[in-house]
Amino acid sequence: MATVLGSEGASRPEMWHPVVRGVYEYWLAIRPAEGLPGRQHVDPCAIPQLLPYVFLIDVERSPLRFRYRLVGTAYIRLMGRELTGCYLDEVHPTFDGEVHQHYMALVEECQPVYRKGQVMFAVETKRFLGMERIIVPLARNGRDVDMVFGGIVYIPAAPNTTRLSVVSRT
Repeated sequence: MATVLGSEGASRPEMWHPVVRGVYEYWLAIRPAEGLPGRQHVDPCAIPQLLPYVFLIDVERSPLRFRYRLVGTAYIRLMGRELTGCYLDEVHPTFDGEVHQHYMALVEECQPVYRKGQVMFAVETKRFLGMERIIVPLARNGRDVDMVFGGIVYIPAAPNTTRLSVVSRT
């Protein structure tokens, strides 16, 4: 079990939404005995039920920036546009706050980061009670984080609304 950083509930994966917990458990399963897993360890065929809700983000250095490499279809619907190839700080105007701190902690501490809270980046934030997200580090060489793998769900406000799980709020 890895130490999970982040908001209240971070130490209780058994209480997380099944999609968020599924991403975390998959990361634990592919994690080598020493170091971190890399993108080469991620097999989309092993997690078909999670694919609409996951995202991959490239970590660029000098300066440190984060760019969407892959975004699941549920997240794209919530955001109202394709995000692949876009930098998080360009797509999400308030990325410089808490969310940016989570990404920085992930890169610096090589630990997963969990967040449960208000929706910040969806097109229609009033449609949702909140969101849950996990981001986990990937490192091709097992040491230096070069990608972020994550999963996100948004909890709808209306009881009759179909639950949309999304990949965002990174």
